Parts: sequence; structure tokens; C-alpha cells
Amino acid sequence: MHTFTHDSINTHLLVANGAMVMVDPGYEKNAPVLEQDLRDAGFDPAMVKTIVITHGHADHAGAARHFQARFQARVVAGKGDEGMFSTGKNEPLCPTGFLGRLRHAQDEGATYTPFHADVAVTEPVELAALSGVPVRIVPLPGHTRGSLVVLAGDSAFVGDLFRGSLVGSGAATHLYMCDLEGNKKDVARLLNELAPDARRFFGGHFGPVAREDVADSFDVLPRK
Repeated sequence: MHTFTHDSINTHLLVANGAMVMVDPGYEKNAPVLEQDLRDAGFDPAMVKTIVITHGHADHAGAARHFQARFQARVVAGKGDEGMFSTGKNEPLCPTGFLGRLRHAQDEGATYTPFHADVAVTEPVELAALSGVPVRIVPLPGHTRGSLVVLAGDSAFVGDLFRGSLVGSGAATHLYMCDLEGNKKDVARLLNELAPDARRFFGGHFGPVAREDVADSFDVLPRK
């Protein structure tokens, strides 16, 4: 697994069996830089045949069209976010604190060139046959209606379900979340039901975070 970060947004590249899956390519403006990142790391961008978008916000989904059009990468995304993909506009964001309020207008107003996902996910999907990489995609609506989690081995890629802390190794509530109580329940469901064997959690911003730190940060008790 390789991570490339631009504008505090993590793009994760999962490599197995000579195949690659990219998770969250980031802002549209950074697509050429990300393409060069891949080359500098020794990867041919044309080998990225599958892109998974954890949700439809511009900072995660914007660059997908670049790889879809230039390299014929298949885009896998949650059906619930089709409205954002088709318009290239973020749905309303709900700030959770000072930093979110400070950035609200800028982040909510971010746009990208519209596109359509090749695979619209409504239920858990095994991507091995499609991508060559043994990953499982699980819908977990909350941050957006189409939010997804990507499970690979002992790792989970959670988009903006939560973020890494600015200081220390813990997890923190994302800058934007409209249902805070629902978010806590989603994190508990992820740990106890959807990804009970995951040890490391990779978010869209900062991190990664160990399982124990996620549980501590969100007061999640092990299911009995």
C-alpha cells in the first residue's frame, strides 16, 4: 500500500498480483501531480484499472475523471452520491467545529468536472474479479448518502467517516458531519461488524489510526 498526499488529502494505492486499485484520487487540479507521483514511485498510471471513490466530495472524487478518460480506469462509487458526480458539486456540508466553520464556504463551493461511475455500489462487492486486487467494498452511508468503506487484509480505508488527529495518533470527528450521533454508531458498526479484523484505519485526511485508538476516540466497546 502506498499513500500520496496533496492539500491534506490522502490517495491510497493498493497493489497486489501485478494489479492496482486507487482509493480517492483527490482534487481534479491535482490529477497531473498524482499521475507523476505514480511514475516517480515506479508505477505506470495506465495500470490503475480501478478507482474506488469513498464519497462524492470534490476533494476525494474530483481527479477520478482524469484517470477514467486518460487511462480507461473503471470508477467504482456509491450510488447514493450519483447526484454529486453528475453535477460536479458538493452537497451541503455541516461544520463540526471552528476549522470547519472557517473553511465552510470554500469547501462546500468546491467543484469538479462531472462524470459517471462505471460501477454504482448499493451492497457489498468483492472487487478481486474486477480489479485483480482482493478488496471488499462495503456501503456505509453517513458522511454522504453514498459513502463506502474499502477493506483489504488487516486495513480499512474509511474516507471521511473520521480523520486522523492533527496532534497525536488518535482519530477525530471529520470537519463536516451532519449527524454526529449517527457517525458514532457508524464507527461502532465498522469496528464490531464490518471490519472486526482490521487493525489499521486509513482516512482521507491525516492518520493512519490504529484500531485501539479509533475505539478510544469514539468510545466504542467491543461487541460481546
